[in-house]
Parts: sequence; C-alpha cells; structure tokens
Amino acid sequence: MKCITALFIFTLSFSLPSQAFDLSGKVVDDNGDPIIGVSVVTDVTGVGTATDEQGAFTLPQDVSMTRITFSAVGYRSRQFHPGSLPEKVQLEPVYIRGEDIQVTADRAKVGVTPIAFDNLSSEDIERDYTVGEFPLLLASTPNLHAFSDGGTPLGYSYMKIRGFDDKRISTYINGVPLNDPEDQATYFVDLPDFAANVTDIQVQRGVGNSLYGDASFGGSVNIVTSGFNRERKTTLSFGYGEYTSDGGSVSDIYKQSLEYSSGLIDGRWSFAGRFSKQKTGGYRYNSWYRGWSYYFSVARLDRNSWTELFAYGGPMKMHLAYSGASREVLDADRRANPYHTYSNETDNFNQPHYHLHNIYRLGDRATLSNTLYYIRGRGFYEQFKQDRWYPEYNLDASMTGGEQEGDLVRQQWVEKNQYGWNPRLDIDHDRGRHSMGGSLYYFESDHWGQVVWAQHITGSFDPQHRYYQYNGKKVVGSVWLQENYELTEQLSVLTTAQIRYQRYSFDQAIMGAFRGYDYTVDWLFFSPRIGFNYDFENGWSMFSTFAISSRTPTDAAIYDANDPSIMPSLEIESVSLTASGDSVFQFGDPTAANERVYDFELGGEYRQPGYALGINGFWMRFNDEIIPNGGINDNTGLPITVNADHSVHAGVELTAAVKPREEFKLDGNFSYNYNRIRNHREHLGWVTLNHNGRTIPGFPEYLGNFIVDYNADPFRATMRTHFVGKQFMELNNLDDLAIDPYWTASVSLAYTAKNLLGLGTVTVQARIDNLFDRQYETSGYGDSYVTGVEPNGDLVASGWAEYFVGPERSIYGQVKVDLF
Repeated sequence: MKCITALFIFTLSFSLPSQAFDLSGKVVDDNGDPIIGVSVVTDVTGVGTATDEQGAFTLPQDVSMTRITFSAVGYRSRQFHPGSLPEKVQLEPVYIRGEDIQVTADRAKVGVTPIAFDNLSSEDIERDYTVGEFPLLLASTPNLHAFSDGGTPLGYSYMKIRGFDDKRISTYINGVPLNDPEDQATYFVDLPDFAANVTDIQVQRGVGNSLYGDASFGGSVNIVTSGFNRERKTTLSFGYGEYTSDGGSVSDIYKQSLEYSSGLIDGRWSFAGRFSKQKTGGYRYNSWYRGWSYYFSVARLDRNSWTELFAYGGPMKMHLAYSGASREVLDADRRANPYHTYSNETDNFNQPHYHLHNIYRLGDRATLSNTLYYIRGRGFYEQFKQDRWYPEYNLDASMTGGEQEGDLVRQQWVEKNQYGWNPRLDIDHDRGRHSMGGSLYYFESDHWGQVVWAQHITGSFDPQHRYYQYNGKKVVGSVWLQENYELTEQLSVLTTAQIRYQRYSFDQAIMGAFRGYDYTVDWLFFSPRIGFNYDFENGWSMFSTFAISSRTPTDAAIYDANDPSIMPSLEIESVSLTASGDSVFQFGDPTAANERVYDFELGGEYRQPGYALGINGFWMRFNDEIIPNGGINDNTGLPITVNADHSVHAGVELTAAVKPREEFKLDGNFSYNYNRIRNHREHLGWVTLNHNGRTIPGFPEYLGNFIVDYNADPFRATMRTHFVGKQFMELNNLDDLAIDPYWTASVSLAYTAKNLLGLGTVTVQARIDNLFDRQYETSGYGDSYVTGVEPNGDLVASGWAEYFVGPERSIYGQVKVDLF
C-alpha cells in the first residue's frame, strides 16, 4: 500500500506542473483588438487550437514542442519558441485589417526593422490636424524642422530632417513616390487638405527602408490613406481662424469640407470621397492662398485579394512669397514681403493623381502586390520683371521700337506626366520573410516661357509670345531583394540590396538667347543595407544598421534651363560648327557630382506598461554633399548650392512617453545635431576660403518637443511646446546673421457630443498657436564674403541674410458634424 501511495504522489508531482504550465495568451492586431479564429499550430502532432471570441487561446505544454505558429487570413504568420511566447501576440495585416486596409510595403516595425522611426496614428492626426499641409503636421516628430514661407499652414511649406531638405527626403502616398522627378522636391502645396483622408503616417530617419523612387538621405515620410471602413457616414466640416499682429486681426483662414464613406457594401465594396475648399489671406503681405481639393476611392475585397483605385488632387492659386526679408525690413514690419509686390505674382497649378493598388494572396505564405500610378501636372508662375534685356526674351528691336531693355510680365509654364509601376512579392518562411520587387517609372515634361506684356511693345503682340522652350524625359528603374531572418529567438537580421538605373534626356529649342542644347545622361547605383535587431526579455530592444545610398544631381544642377548665360555642367566631348557658324556641342558625363552617404545607426528602446524610452545615435559620412551656398534662385526660389567634398551629419535622438493614467499622456523628444563640413574650399580669385569644420547652414543645432495630452471622453485638451536651436545662414557661420534659438507653445481643445439633436456625432475644436505671441524667424538663407585680413592672418568676413518669420498668435476653430 505504501508503494502504491508513493507511486501516486510521484506521478502527481509531474502531472500538476504539466497543467500549471499550460501555454495561454491572446492574439491581437496592431490596434490591440482581439483577432478571432486564429489558427494556433505547433510542431507536435495533434497539439493545436484556435482563438476564441476574446482572441484568447490555451495550449497544453509538451516538452518536445519547439515551435508555435499563429496564422489567420489577412495577417502575416508569426512563429515563437514556447519559452519566448509573449502574453499578447500581435499579428501584422497583409491586406485586411478588420476595419481598415493599408498598403504596408515599406513600413518599419518595432523589433523587425532596424531603423529609427516614429508613427502618427489616426488618433494623433485627428488630435493635431485642422487645416494645412503635412510638414507642419509632422513638426512634433523627432529631428524634423518644418516651416512655411508665408507664415500660415496654407501655401508653400517645407520640412528638413537631420539637416536635409525635402529633395533628399522620400515622400510616399500609399507607396507611390511624391517627390518631383525633375527637382526632387515635394510640393505639398498641391495637396490641400489631403491629411483629412490620412489614417497613418510613418516618418523614418536616415536612409531608412525606402525602396521606391529616388534614394533618401534624411529620411522618408510614408503616408497611408483611408481604406475600408465598415461604418457608413457623411461628415461636414466648417473651420475659421484669424492671424494677429500687434494684437489686432490682420488675416483670416477658413476651410469647408464634405466627406462620405459608404461602409462595406455586400461585404465586398467600399466607396469614399471628399471635397474641400481652403482659403487664407496669409500672414505676410501678398501671401494669400485659394484652393479646393477632392479625394475619391473605390475598393473591392475578394477572398484572396484586395483592389483599390484612388483619385485625388485639386487646383490651387496663391501669391508667391518664396523670398525672405532682411532684419532691417522685418524690424519695420514683421509681415513684409518686399520682393513679391506685383499683384498677380502667382503660382497656378493643378496636379491630379491616380493610383491602382492590388494585393493578391498566393497562399498561406506568399503575397503579390502591384501598384500602377499616373500623375499629371500643369500650371505656371506669373512674375513682373524690371529692366530686362529684351533679346533674352526673344523680343527683337522691331517689336520694341528699337529699345533693348524694359519692364515685362512673364509666365513660366510646365506640363508633366509620370507613369509608374511598383511590383512586390513577399514570401514568409519559418525564420522570417523573403521579399523582392522593383520600381519603374517614365516621366516627361514640357517647359516654356511666354511674355504676356512688355513695356515698349509697338503694334500687335501675341500674349503667348514664347522666349524659351525645352522638354525633358526620364526613365528610372530599380530592382531589390530583401531578407528578414531570425538568427536566434532574440536576434534577427534585415539585409537589402538594391540596383537603381536612371536615364535623363534634355532637348532645348533654339529661341531668343537660348542656344538649343541637347544631351542624354545616365547613372547606375548599387545600394546595400544591413541591420540587426536584438530583443532582450526585460523590455529592452536594440538595433544597429549600416547603409550606403547615392543620388544624382537635380536637373537644374546639371543645367539651369532658365538662364541663357550658362552652359550645361557636362563634359564636352566635341564641338562642331553649323553652316551659319553656330557651335554644336557633343556632351558627355555630368561634371556635377553625385551625392553618396555611408549611414551608421545604433539605437535602443525600453518599453514597460505605462512608459517607453528610446535613444538613437547616427553618423552619416558624405562625399559630395549638396549644401547651401548663397541665397536662392530668382527664377525658382530654390536654394543656390555647391558640392562639399566631404561632410558629416551626426547626432543623437531621444524619445520618451509616460502614461500614468489611461486618459493622461506625456510625450517628448529631443535631438542634437552635429552637421559639419570636413573638406570644402571656396576659391575667390585673390583668396581661398577654408570652410573645414564649419556648421552646414540651414538647420537647427537642436530640436525638442513636449506634448501634454488629456483625453477623457467627451473632452480633450492638448498642449504642445516646440524648441528650436540656433541656425546659421551661410558657410562662414557669422553669429550676427544666425537665427537665435526660440520656443513656441500651442494649445487645442475639443469636445465631442454624440447623437446631438439627431445629427449624430458633433465635434467642436479650437486651437491657439504661438500662445505667448512670440516673435521669431523660422528659416532663411544668406551669403558671406571676405572683406579683409587680420594682422594674425585670419580672414575678416561679412555678409547678408534674409529670413522667413513665424506668425504671431493665431486662433482656429472647427465644427465637424456626422450626419449619419
């Protein structure tokens, strides 16, 4: 009997722990919502289950079990070792995400993608967006500096990341590149109120994970628009605000919009649309803006695929304000816009976009994605020019009564078309994912200038008289391979190899003072990247990455086609003469250098319930970086630049978030930048300026943000504080020309009432920017020159600078009504 009892106790001692160590948990999506019916399969025959209505599961423990796989339709499968199984398993959407559908191609993921990035969720966008453009919406993300030339959210706005302007930041909408193929800039002004249809924005810093379009240096902005929404609704929005100066109202801003979402029809179809109208008088004089926009989407959901068609755009007209003002002018009047006083000096443009996306699930582990897109733009600048040489404008003496110089009004026109295709194949495997894809686009543009009025014209005159004409054609193609591989349960590696080819053809008509240059150039780049992620068990994770990236010069850096006095920056292979004695040049490779960067990053993150901390250090070594060098181009407003032989962008980025209570959250970030020229000399005839060790102008030494957010339904209050460090304006780093550090604060309030008077949900919002009415400059440009030599041999420099100002206190209110 004692033996039987001992045997029972011995057996019980093993059976009880076995039940105690049953594996249980919960499967959720990236919003934290439970996923029902997830298949939970192990490598032990007969051991498996599925999640219940709460997303929960329980598995009996087995000593021979080494792998647990979670899979569900519309989500990427994930595998875990039983010993490292988290309490909550989060699955990434492939193309179906319950309430929403997203294009997730290049998006970074915590613990998977070894780069520095931040996300703005739909809740963040709802909190922060009222009216305006993307750069100002993104100003609270780490190491991003945003400003506008007119002082308001409407009109030309710009962003810089780590000291790089938007020409070297890749911007995507649903995976489609937004940067202009010619000057590589991003014109957010052509997308008024587009943020109203955005559900998520991810800002990546550094070379990042961008795989389409031109290469990125400073980072990339990945914008995702609304997808499927099961809720049918119609929303009306009305917003109005005022800008003040010296305590009085000086200008207004308003927005009206109508949105519609059909919800999911017959479990398969979804329709959405929006019309918006926006207008402002601008903070600076002559910086008004008027535009309207539209957004439409039609989507179809099938058993193994998702297809969606987007169309968006809208015409706009605005008064130009791309030139700054000197401190002397601003001291007299903060709103001055001294170089753009002609009443019709306007930008008139319309750029509709059309996207077709399809994601097809080939099996449990393979997904094929394809995107086709077409972008068309057409518009012009109109400008008044004084004392111009008429022959440059194709005006001969017979047309001007023998006069050679005078005032005139010109228009610079452009028509452009871009056709593109982005294919991608993802294949999941037991230790990660294989991905491969490519990008191909064809771009063509026609440019011409016309004189619509001239001072000394005699007799009849064609108001569309042309004085220059040229066209450009560009073909850009790339292929890439990417492997995400789990080396161990905690260590993973992400490797990417990309080859990119670019061919550009330019053809100029012989007209007026323009000589009719014709050339074709091409480039081939290889861009490798490798990064590692390591997840500790105590909430810590680390990553490191190394990437090489290269970019071509902008088209204007090769040849400024608006200036008849210069030649293309190309090698001359041969020169021949025509019968009339004109020279014909045969051009070779560009003399303008390609930029090349070597990007090293090391970062870490610590997450616990209620708070999170992050740190990232970066060192970016450059060859032939394009840096500002002396003001802006009179024709385009773009910076005048030069290649620096060697330079470096380095720094540290800190982030923190604390949530002591469910309704209360504190967010903050701080970035320090060390942007220096390592080797660049400027030869000025009698003297050579050595700029080694100088700070690269145009970007703050530090940036910081602090956000306090209280969200207790139906009330929400948010206060933001923004800190900006010192900015040099030119290469000699003259302190008297630099922008001093500044800080600003804003506060916003919102109240939401549900089922008010039978109207559905009504939300009332109010926001005050520059709460303490501070005066500051946001950005600028300048140049310096040598005026003498000190007895000890040091050079004496002087210079000039012009600045863009931030607006004084402004207030904006908005009412949103969901009709049904």
